[in-house]
Amino acid sequence: MNRRMLSPAWKTWCTRLVKVVLGMNGAALIIALRRGPTAAWNFSLRNFEESQALKKISRQTWKMLGQIPEVSLLELLGDQPVPVQVEVRRYEDGILFLEHSLALVALAVRENPPVVLEIGTFCGHTTRLLAQNLKQSIIHTVDLPADYVVGRDPADALPKDDFHLIAQRTVGREYRNRPEAERIVQHWADTAQWDFSLASGATFFFIDGSHTYEYAKNDSEKCFQLCRGRGTFLWHDCELSHPGVLRFLVEWREKGRNIVRIRGTTLAYLKTSS
Repeated sequence: MNRRMLSPAWKTWCTRLVKVVLGMNGAALIIALRRGPTAAWNFSLRNFEESQALKKISRQTWKMLGQIPEVSLLELLGDQPVPVQVEVRRYEDGILFLEHSLALVALAVRENPPVVLEIGTFCGHTTRLLAQNLKQSIIHTVDLPADYVVGRDPADALPKDDFHLIAQRTVGREYRNRPEAERIVQHWADTAQWDFSLASGATFFFIDGSHTYEYAKNDSEKCFQLCRGRGTFLWHDCELSHPGVLRFLVEWREKGRNIVRIRGTTLAYLKTSS
């Protein structure tokens, strides 16, 4: 049959079939045996699309990553020992790896801020760790409204990502019904419209919301205004798979702000005094 004679629906199906075949691997076969052909089809399709996305990482993205120098956590902490409380646990999608949690908490303890602002609560893993280690601090944390539905943003909304995490989140699960919860203030909002003055007094910021360039810029600049240019900033997912974050961080470095990457993590760090 001439390809020109195929209906649009057939063309779409044939294209998806090719993607599934190219995305098949040993894991897909195991899924087919355990969960059936539909699950294996979806896995193979997703596997192909993710592999193609990785191939699109441009030389420019590598260049941006290289423009942000690496330092060790100990270089940032200095000579004074920093006692911290973290936990070894099974990793689940959306929380920080142990090394990342350790770096975040250690820097927070060293700064000992009276007020913290976290962008992106998710299950509340880092929220709880911050509250456990900062015994006197108030932890403000922001996540999308509980009734937020993926795909229903207005046309003029800032672009989001990580929709799979948004769909599966149970906001605050990790800190709920724990003693430190009394020092945690949960805000439900899209930070593109949120009033950041509700976290007045914050000088320590963990920015881990949507990882598009637009949200990295929005969240960071509003935090900078909130602390009047005097604060400590940490960003998660400073890595090749989040070029929007890299683009924003490079822009800030070009303004003379000494942002660095913490070796062994995907955290970026900045301490400002003006």
